[in-house]
Amino acid sequence: MMAMVFVAGCGVIPAHDDRVPEVSLSFEKYTLGNGLEVILRKDDQTPTAAVNLWYHVGPANEVEGRRGFAHLFEHMMFQGSGHTAKDAYSPTLQAVGASEVNATTGYDRTNFFEDVPPSALERALWLESDRMGFLLDSFDQEQLSNQQSVVRNERRQTYEGPPYALSDEAMVHELFPPGHPYHANVMGSHEDIQAAKLADVRDFFMKYYVPNNASLAIVGNIDIAATKAMIEKYFGSIPRGADVPAPQVAIPRLAQEHRLTVTDQVELQRVAMAWVTSPIYTPGDAEAGVAASVLGEGKTSRLYETLVHRTGIAQSVSASQMSLSHGSMFTVSATAKPGHTADELEAAIQRELDALAANGPTPTELKAVTTASYARVVFGLESPSEVADLLNKYNHYLGDPGFLNQDLRRSADVDAQAVKRFVTEQLPRDRRVVVRTVPGEKVLPPDPPAPPAAAEPAVERVPSAEPWRNTVPELGPTPAMSLPSAERFELDNGLPVYLVESHGLPLTVAALVSRWGGATDPPGQPGLANFATSLMEEGTQSRDALGIARELEGLGASLSTSSSTDGSSISVGALAPQLGAAMALMADVARAPAFPPAEIELARGRWLAALEQGLDDPSTVAPGVMSHELYGELHPDGHTSADRGKALQTTSREDLQRFHQAAFTPPQQRLDPGR
Repeated sequence: MMAMVFVAGCGVIPAHDDRVPEVSLSFEKYTLGNGLEVILRKDDQTPTAAVNLWYHVGPANEVEGRRGFAHLFEHMMFQGSGHTAKDAYSPTLQAVGASEVNATTGYDRTNFFEDVPPSALERALWLESDRMGFLLDSFDQEQLSNQQSVVRNERRQTYEGPPYALSDEAMVHELFPPGHPYHANVMGSHEDIQAAKLADVRDFFMKYYVPNNASLAIVGNIDIAATKAMIEKYFGSIPRGADVPAPQVAIPRLAQEHRLTVTDQVELQRVAMAWVTSPIYTPGDAEAGVAASVLGEGKTSRLYETLVHRTGIAQSVSASQMSLSHGSMFTVSATAKPGHTADELEAAIQRELDALAANGPTPTELKAVTTASYARVVFGLESPSEVADLLNKYNHYLGDPGFLNQDLRRSADVDAQAVKRFVTEQLPRDRRVVVRTVPGEKVLPPDPPAPPAAAEPAVERVPSAEPWRNTVPELGPTPAMSLPSAERFELDNGLPVYLVESHGLPLTVAALVSRWGGATDPPGQPGLANFATSLMEEGTQSRDALGIARELEGLGASLSTSSSTDGSSISVGALAPQLGAAMALMADVARAPAFPPAEIELARGRWLAALEQGLDDPSTVAPGVMSHELYGELHPDGHTSADRGKALQTTSREDLQRFHQAAFTPPQQRLDPGR
């Protein structure tokens, strides 16, 4: 297995503040005559073109009793339009090698995206423009009824079936009162989805899915002049719609603590706390992001270290800030280990919140957050689709696609006093929602049956005013590009190394790959390779588990271990200046894991609890049953959760050491770095 770095054409230039070197991310923005905003970025080091179209519509634009329309249209837009066949959108693009042909709906926006070969860019623009300008030409009751059924089933799978999903929805209901557009989740209720009438849906589309309420970003190996001509051809003649007023929504402020208990078919108790906090890109939003990182991001976070690693009362813990236009959501959530309760979790979380309010983060924590944030941005620039989405995000919320460096600086400028002030003022007990989930009956929301579809005549396609749109565009030329080749050499110990050089971004990714995986598990010990590999980063002869995590955080680097049926690997990613330290850490994990007995028992408890939790989720149970029936109990892919749990209970430190010695001794390994 060879690791190769995909590099975007971006660079880093020195800045006055060395905490956040500036990122050079050039682009061009202009506006068509009909109001469509266009953002273009040429990157000739990638073999793709990322097409990313944001409509400035989401639940924030919906009205009471008609929630879920934006998400419904996320589905409807793939059903066919005036010049394309029914359900042909995705197959037409996939046939020419497109990837990530999809869409998402958030509270404030809806986006549609696809990565295509540059030769298929015109075809992608033909399709995107057709559903913007001509969706209603083929839109009928049959399509609406079909997608109402699809979305309602998606709601059951997403918000009702999975463990704790009902609690998540209940929490949002408590945070945002009825009438606020965030009160209902993005999909809306079954009643709202089913209440959608053909005329309502048509009116919603004509109001919001217009050129002057959208922005199109294209990033990749494109010819700028030719791309502009194609955009003008396919989008320029679509009529401008009426101006879309910005939603006028009051940000709610809870007057007292709201507490509720939700019963669900779960094995482990969970507690979640949530607050409405500063809107996106306003004062307090950056502070919220820093506070969330300090509290609950990674192994070095305060909540993980206390609840998971030191006391062992939690199976998992997290903290996050969901930044939105009309009130953001700051959430802290923890799931109890077997034998522990929501009472214990809530008390422990509150102690950490009180400590952060009293003393703020340490200088080390603040530096680590800044470093990690910057590293994430640089690694994200590898992907043209991520860059296109980022440009569109800044444009949507701020009208400025070039906000990246200001965004990095606003987080770096957050100090301890600002975090203390945020926690004290925006996370008090009397303005929060506390939701406890305990084992019990799953009480589902109303799910009325769909009425018979009203008989309406099918839509007759009208002759096109632009008949050339009926022709699928031919593929264009394929841009020439030179991909880097791998240089192979061997170390003195026989370890083969494959070096791939590319210098567009200041980062390095390396993978140490072993051919030993689940297929080599001894009889009666299914899951040994997976368990052993995961424990290699939990302590070495010279570093403990938290020491490794803190060192990685300080470097802005990432390290992961993984195992599959066919092999195991250790991967590391770091910015170029930190490469030496990151590789030294990777080598220590690979060569000298200590398998500390205390860490083994902590991990064993988490893994056994996770296997037990998995029995609550049908989407986890079904694949396991299928694999067992397909492969049989003697095949490494045929073991059940019960088989792995039984083996895990008796796995010894000596078993782990034997696996490591067999799997990670040259020449069983290969080192694949990309730089």
